[in-house]
Amino acid sequence: MKKNAVPELNYKWWKKNKAKTMKTSGLGKVLTLYEAAEDQMDWAKSLKALSEVKKKVVVAIGCCDAKTHAETIAALKKYPGVIQKKQVELEGKLKDEIARAKDASSAPAPKQKVGKDVVIWKRDIGVEALKKAKPKNIASLKGYEVKLKLNDDILDVLEAEDDLVTPAYMAEDAEKLGQRLITDIAGMLSKFDEAYEKVSDPKDVAKIDALLTKQMKTAVAKYQPVFEKIPEARWKKFVASKKQYKQYKIKTGLDITIGVLSTAGGAVAVAGSAATGGASLVLGIVGLVRGIAALAKQIQDAARDAEKVEKVLKSDLDTLMKRYQNAQGEAKKKTQGGAEVGASVLKGILGVDAPFLATLPKCSSNYGLWDNKVAGLAVAGRKLSGQIVKGLAACDKLDKMLKGSQDKEVRKVLAKLQKARASLDKALNGCSDMMTRVSNAETNMPKLKRMLDALSAQNPKYAEIFDRVFPAVVNLTLAGASAGVGFAGAKSVLESVNTGLGLFNEIALEGKSQLEATLG
Repeated sequence: MKKNAVPELNYKWWKKNKAKTMKTSGLGKVLTLYEAAEDQMDWAKSLKALSEVKKKVVVAIGCCDAKTHAETIAALKKYPGVIQKKQVELEGKLKDEIARAKDASSAPAPKQKVGKDVVIWKRDIGVEALKKAKPKNIASLKGYEVKLKLNDDILDVLEAEDDLVTPAYMAEDAEKLGQRLITDIAGMLSKFDEAYEKVSDPKDVAKIDALLTKQMKTAVAKYQPVFEKIPEARWKKFVASKKQYKQYKIKTGLDITIGVLSTAGGAVAVAGSAATGGASLVLGIVGLVRGIAALAKQIQDAARDAEKVEKVLKSDLDTLMKRYQNAQGEAKKKTQGGAEVGASVLKGILGVDAPFLATLPKCSSNYGLWDNKVAGLAVAGRKLSGQIVKGLAACDKLDKMLKGSQDKEVRKVLAKLQKARASLDKALNGCSDMMTRVSNAETNMPKLKRMLDALSAQNPKYAEIFDRVFPAVVNLTLAGASAGVGFAGAKSVLESVNTGLGLFNEIALEGKSQLEATLG
């Protein structure tokens, strides 16, 4: 070891400078653990690891021979001063982190005064479904409107906190769900339009009218609880970082205006009760699986959106690294090719580098968007798993009921039911695999956020961040274009659900009368 060597808190320095003949002390191992903790910008973990380094320094001195390792001992005795300086620095970072978290999540909030209901989204789904289906025998569907409401004091809080994204996402979620409802109703109108073509007797037309009105109401009822949960899901994401509003209550409502359906049989009020009779269990499963398919499609779209943002974020992070490497090259030229580049030199170059300055805030913005989308995937994925499990349980119940029948038609239905159940089971396994990717992303995202915050700080340690932290954090957090947060998995899940749905629809259309006779 060189005389008057100053110790450094990294394994590379210790490996290079320790005496070859000294006994094993374990100092190298704890230095590696310390570096890993600091790379992750986990300040509490870094302080704990630093305390272990301090202990092992004492052990290392004891492993030295006073005569043979005099210079090593002299260097090791300088470690306490280096450690103390780093400890003060880390304690300051931890204190700042806690303060920021406290400011963001624990500031006192005024007592909630639940406000009046305001409409945050609405659609005349009847008019839009007719435009989509263009049926010949259904003249109009007027006044069939859906409105999603929320107490306005919640919107006031979001505005006061300068959060315009959360209410926008509420409306966006409602619009996506509304379009699915419109598509479902349009498909229903098209099928019933074909039925009207085959009848002429007013009694038969009236029967079709009654069945159509019943199924339309059932379709909307299926979506109602999903609509109502949209604001609450987004609000939970908001209060995760603003805990002072945790006690605030969400008051969500869905207003459904039942209009008038004008068909080949005349004007019929869109009303009616839910399906009853022996086939009710079958129809209930069909409705449940249709809801599962709609949710799976929503997740597929959300996963696609998340991966688009992820790819942009990854590209921008690559740009930051390239600009840093360019700046490093320029800095080395200024220092006549010296191995060490001063932080002030790098800061001076990157501080006026237009691509770097433009890309950094873009990364932070896209991180926020990606974080929101991944959180949405996590919520929807858990819900999808629960709904599939519910569907499987209903299938098992129906399976037991049908196995006792020897009727040939019922046996055909049973065979389709078992195939459909297998498709749902495959979808559940696929959903589990997809959510593993989402969970991994959620676990590692805070590390990426801390890194971006460090780059945006007043005096960022560019070399330390880009050379040590950046590669590990980016590779760990961003799965990359080939894997992403599960779009391929979400697509596979949707395909499995749709396979099952096709079979369930066949059961509903072909097996209803036989099931009624069997089940009573």
